[in-house]
Amino acid sequence: MKNDFRMQYPLWMMGFIVTLGMFLFGVSSPTTHIVNTETEQSILVELGPIAGLFAVGSVILYFLMMIVFYTQLKRHNKKNPAEKISIFPIRPPEYLEQDEGMTHITRKASQKVYTFMSWSLPLLAVFAMFSPFSRIYTVFVILLIALIQYVIYYVEIRTHFKEEDE
Repeated sequence: MKNDFRMQYPLWMMGFIVTLGMFLFGVSSPTTHIVNTETEQSILVELGPIAGLFAVGSVILYFLMMIVFYTQLKRHNKKNPAEKISIFPIRPPEYLEQDEGMTHITRKASQKVYTFMSWSLPLLAVFAMFSPFSRIYTVFVILLIALIQYVIYYVEIRTHFKEEDE
């Protein structure tokens, strides 16, 4: 079970969220010059060296992760033809429900995530309404909440499997 792709799925999602946050950091403060004359119309966006490194590096990293993720997904689907995972699933593939024990573990992890979300989303709404910060910080907080939900889910699942191994 340790090497099951569905167990690794939350880790992949955390990696994609962190990479998206790195990209957001990179493009959060570009300098923009708009030229709109009779003879020329152009938009010039400049990033600083560190911001540019984060923006370009995160895009490259994201595509590399997508290639490895897709390869892992194909390998899982080839090994488990009865439990194939779609590349764009509607239902989260990390749900482990092939028997009662797995259903119980998934339910407990989902309950913890639901509890976290029921508190964090209203707080996020208040933060977004009254925050003096720019919208970019609201997006960072959204990414942080998405990351934390996967951490909660993964830690809960791992805890149960560690108990079973002992």
